[in-house]
Amino acid sequence: MRWLSRLTTVTVLGGAAVVVALAVRRVARPPTVGGDFRTSALFRDAAGLPIGSRVVIAGVSVGQIERLVVEGNQARVAMRLRDGVVLCDDAWATKKATSALGDNYVEISPGEADPQAPSGCVAPHRRLASGEPVARVVEAASTDRVMRGIERAMPRLDEGLAAADAFLDEGRQWVSGPFVELVAQLDRDLAAGAVARPLRELDDGATRLEQWTTELEADVAEVAPGANRRLDQLASDVAGVTADLRAARADVVDGLGGARARFDEVDPFFDDAAAAVAELADGQRERPGRLARLIHDPELADEVASVTESGTTFTDSLSRLRTVVGFRTEVNLIARQPRFYVTAEVASRADQFYYIELEKGQWGDVPAPRLDDATGTATWTRRTVIEEQLRFTAQWGTRFGPLAVRAGLKESMFGAGVDGVLLGGRLKLSLDAMESSFDRVPRVKLAAALAVFRTLYIIGGVDDALIAGANLPIQDWPVGAEVPVQFRELHYGRDFFLGLTLNFNDTDMNRMLFVYGGLLGALLSR
Repeated sequence: MRWLSRLTTVTVLGGAAVVVALAVRRVARPPTVGGDFRTSALFRDAAGLPIGSRVVIAGVSVGQIERLVVEGNQARVAMRLRDGVVLCDDAWATKKATSALGDNYVEISPGEADPQAPSGCVAPHRRLASGEPVARVVEAASTDRVMRGIERAMPRLDEGLAAADAFLDEGRQWVSGPFVELVAQLDRDLAAGAVARPLRELDDGATRLEQWTTELEADVAEVAPGANRRLDQLASDVAGVTADLRAARADVVDGLGGARARFDEVDPFFDDAAAAVAELADGQRERPGRLARLIHDPELADEVASVTESGTTFTDSLSRLRTVVGFRTEVNLIARQPRFYVTAEVASRADQFYYIELEKGQWGDVPAPRLDDATGTATWTRRTVIEEQLRFTAQWGTRFGPLAVRAGLKESMFGAGVDGVLLGGRLKLSLDAMESSFDRVPRVKLAAALAVFRTLYIIGGVDDALIAGANLPIQDWPVGAEVPVQFRELHYGRDFFLGLTLNFNDTDMNRMLFVYGGLLGALLSR
């Protein structure tokens, strides 16, 4: 009976081995999914995708790899899927790993699929037929590719670590040597007060700046009330002038209407005069008068023609004169004093001109310093008397293209100047040099005028540019007396100025004479 026991043991062990083999086969290779829908995809790396590998959609096995074919430098992976799988033309495939060291499988995203759509795909996409490939493939990073990337990156990582180690060595050496010496030197400088002096100077500068701003605030507060009153007065004057111009316009209209009526009354007299002249020119009267004989005298006609030609030549010579009249106002910003100018430029020829100017300002006439001594003492008193008078400018000049050079009297002293015209006459630059009232260095004035309107210019610049500005004290006034700013102290030397200029040429003056002449005639006819 021993053989029966052995047969039973062998049978049981063989059955167990068959069961284990079937289980291992089922785990190692999933059961084949039947179907006739075939498709394919091109992969650059098909490693780990043997024939029979799974094809899944959303984690569900829908087929298996049927064939692998090399096409150029890519692998064509042919797949057989079960019937009823819907793939749209925007579907894509990717390779995924079962585990870090196991086989891979292909996962397909079906695209814009819609079971309720007639074609199974959302329009405008269409459903792939059996045999059509999946056009889009997303290559996943394989373990081998990752390892090769790490292998290539390791040398660069080693180089970076070596550079960091060298940098740390240099840093340790610098901290141990120069840094310690630098800290020690800084400690010695602090102990010696090398930093305290610049800080004190900075504090003194801040204090002076605060004092300057306080003085500036006081000056602005002092000037503001007067400026407001002047602006209010200017607004009132402008309103008055506007009203006067409106009234004058009405008067001009009335005057021109009255003049037209007077012309209508004079027309009959002109008709009679024309008839009389025609009768005189006829020469057929029996006893012509003296006027008729003069008209028909040939010698008299030649003499009248000669006189007329001489008069024409004279008037032509006058017409070549070009005159520009200007009115200018400047305000010195430091001295806070205004200046007023009346100018005239007369051009006799195209390249020569005469420049005349009258100035009224805080300088007045040329100051005359004087020293007085007190009897019996060694004290001397310096007095400077400035009389408020007009200062006169008369210069001759010539032009060289956009440049003009002039010389003569400048503000009642000898001086010369250069002018430059740019931007088609919109910008004028001027340089004047003249004798100085308070210093041996010539007084230099730089100015620039920019046209903002056809006759209106904005002017600015620096006066007495070579001399540092200073103030001359004026004898103290009685306590409580209201003293204008210009009589408290006199500023001389470098000063900046701003102003406005109005220039009128011959055409402008003719228009003004016509308008104001008509206005004057209308006023006189009332």
